[in-house]
Order: sequence, then structure tokens, then C-alpha cells
Amino acid sequence: MNCRELKTAQTPYLDGELIAEARQDVEAHLATCPACAKRVEIERHNLTVIKQASQDGSPKAPQTLRSRVFDSVRQDDTRRRRVRAIKLSAAAAGLTLAVVAANHQYRAFQRSLFERDAALRHARQFPLEIQKPHAQDIERWFGGKLDYPVNVPRFVNATAAGARLLQVRDKPAAYIRYDAPRPMGLFVYGDDHEVDVGAEPAVGSSNGFNVVSWRNGDVVYQLVTDLEEQDIRELLPPPPGATTPVLDVRPAALQR
Repeated sequence: MNCRELKTAQTPYLDGELIAEARQDVEAHLATCPACAKRVEIERHNLTVIKQASQDGSPKAPQTLRSRVFDSVRQDDTRRRRVRAIKLSAAAAGLTLAVVAANHQYRAFQRSLFERDAALRHARQFPLEIQKPHAQDIERWFGGKLDYPVNVPRFVNATAAGARLLQVRDKPAAYIRYDAPRPMGLFVYGDDHEVDVGAEPAVGSSNGFNVVSWRNGDVVYQLVTDLEEQDIRELLPPPPGATTPVLDVRPAALQR
């Protein structure tokens, strides 16, 4: 791990979100790089101060608050009750929107963490455990090794070079490397809708790579490549009569 990679991994490291292997890489670098070690300690101190200030500035609401509000509402006349009800409804609606927005932002942040981890692992070029197979061979090889079936997508002008088991953050994953105009890697892992990924392919970026993410039920696919978005979409075959590319993630035996 170098200093640039350390900057990328610094936040998840301090938040305790890295898997053991990645955490060890970070700590090994910190042990030999005083500049990075100093920066990480400063950031750790800042996070501690912020968390403490947040806890000190958030007193619990009094238990009697709800009853006092209701008593006040009952004592108002009809007009004031109506106005207050409207205000309360608006506040509740605003709070609901804020919660929805915060949840969306959190899930989008989680997706970016998975994209970053996938990009970093693809860049490390781990040795393959099965090489130059047919797509059906890959699916059979992963059978029983993971808790979900691994269906190998078909790409235009790209063939599978091999596969192995890896992880994306804390999730066991199938990794399939493809030979294409430029080498690319596909991660396949189970996910109970924790990661903000839909059925329609979406392109993100991390560490110099584009990461295309999509979902097939409870299984997430993330394709890591340094191709441009237009070149990526040309790899994906469009359905008959459609202009938007889609991915064929049926089992290889059923793909034609």
C-alpha cells in the first residue's frame, strides 16, 4: 500500500469498516510512514472531539413534553387548533422527507464504499483459481462455495479469463476476470438490499476505474474497468427493439 491508497482507505479504517486483510495493509503502511501515521492520528483525534461534542450537545427531551403539547392543543380554540395541526403536519412531513433523504444518502455512501473496495481489489490482480474456462465451468466451480448461484453474464467481445473467491468489504464474493478491449473484473456477491443498487446498470467511479453496478434479486454485480462509459455500454447487448443496453445474467447454460 502506498500513501495515495492510504488516503483512500483512511476513513473506513478509522470507522472500523475494513476487513482484516485491508486493515493489516493500512497498519503495515502506517508503521513505516511517519507522515501518514501523523495524519491518521490527527484525524482520529478530530473524530473523537466531534463525537464527544455531539453527545454533549444532544440532551434527552423531557418525558413530560408530549403531554404538555397535547394539553396546550386541547386548550386552544378551533381556529388555533387547526393552524397548529397544519404546522405539526408540515413538520412531520418535513421530518419524513429528511429521514428519507438521510437514508438515501447513507445507502449511496455505502454503495461508494463497495465500489471503492471492488476497484482496489481488482487493481491488485489476485491470482486466479480457475483459468480459461467456459462460462458453465465457472458456474459449476462456484457451486457450493457461496450461498447463492453465480450466473456469469455475457458481454460482447469479452471472454472470461478465469475466476476466484474474494471479498467485497465484508461480503464473500465471486470474482471473474474478463479479457476484453481492456481487462475487466466482475464481482458477484449476495446482498439483502443493503447496497443502493437497482436492476438498471448504474456507472460510478473509484480509484481511476469505472464501476458498473446492478442487481438481480438478492445478488449484486459490480463490473470494474478502466473503459469509458460509452465503451462499457457497447459491451452490453441491448434487447431486441431497445436502445438501452442490458445485461444477460441468466445461467450460462441458458444464454444463447
